Amino acid sequence: RATNDVQINRVLGYAQWSKRTTLGDSELWLNAGVRSQTWTVSGEGIESTTQSVISPRAQISLKPNWEMDMLFRVSGGFYHQPPFYRELRDSTGTVVPGVKAQQSIHIVLGNDYSFDLWERPFTLNTEVYYKDLTNVNPYTLENVRIRYRAKNNAVAYAYGLDMRLAGEFVPGTESWISFGYLKTEENIDDRGYIFRPTDQRLKFGVLFQDYVKIIPDLKGYLNLVYNTGLPGGSPSYADPYNFQRRLPDYKRADLGISYVLVHDKKRKDSGIFKPFKELTLGAEIFNIFDVQNSITNTFVRDVYTKVQYAIPNYLTPRVFNVRVTAKF
Repeated sequence: RATNDVQINRVLGYAQWSKRTTLGDSELWLNAGVRSQTWTVSGEGIESTTQSVISPRAQISLKPNWEMDMLFRVSGGFYHQPPFYRELRDSTGTVVPGVKAQQSIHIVLGNDYSFDLWERPFTLNTEVYYKDLTNVNPYTLENVRIRYRAKNNAVAYAYGLDMRLAGEFVPGTESWISFGYLKTEENIDDRGYIFRPTDQRLKFGVLFQDYVKIIPDLKGYLNLVYNTGLPGGSPSYADPYNFQRRLPDYKRADLGISYVLVHDKKRKDSGIFKPFKELTLGAEIFNIFDVQNSITNTFVRDVYTKVQYAIPNYLTPRVFNVRVTAKF
């Protein structure tokens, strides 16, 4: 427990330069910018501390003059995350004004590919990224409580891949499939690399929409999500190296149907529907299979053995929902 009288003043600014040009027969977009921030932490009983950071970044986009509609992007920069009040408090609750901004050097390679499949438009978006993190301020996660160490005593890295295919799998409706891979670890006080709290390796999602051919105003969707489990967290200020277990995998399926009562081509000139420009009535079932998905743990200490046990916090079970959307 601690009592803190703290004042944090910040001055922020940014500048950006953009240019569109050509490279041979290809279109070229250039973007460069810089962000700057200066902040001062002061207060009663606190030694006033002022710090400044500068974060340059740039992006290049190239659209070759090919028959295939493709856009390539490369971006990167030197980023800073200055601390806010919660990140300045140590294990005793006392503010440490000298905590530095967390730093990241990262690069992102991207590609957007637009094409026709089954005579319908589709887009495939792909990004690969790598981040090198320094001056990392480690934190623990218990239930919804995040506790920082108020020390820049760790280094970390993150790399991954994100892909998304979107298009009209069924004519007149937008559906998509997404896949993501992420690995991020941190090294605290040179003790070796362990999971970061956000280290969720695999993410897979599908949103499929359809309608009844003979009743096109009757529509439905199916949403499927599968994610591998996040790290289970650790008690506040406990040694995270002793708590390197993961939560169970996240699995969820949603189903929804809707009927469009009124739209531009189906307007009512009389009756109760006359005031509406659009009116849709729908029903949904979230988490159809009532899967018990846990998002974090709450740690409970046994009185006699002093051992701490992880008790999972579960997300919403199966939910039935009725929805009405109207535009006047």
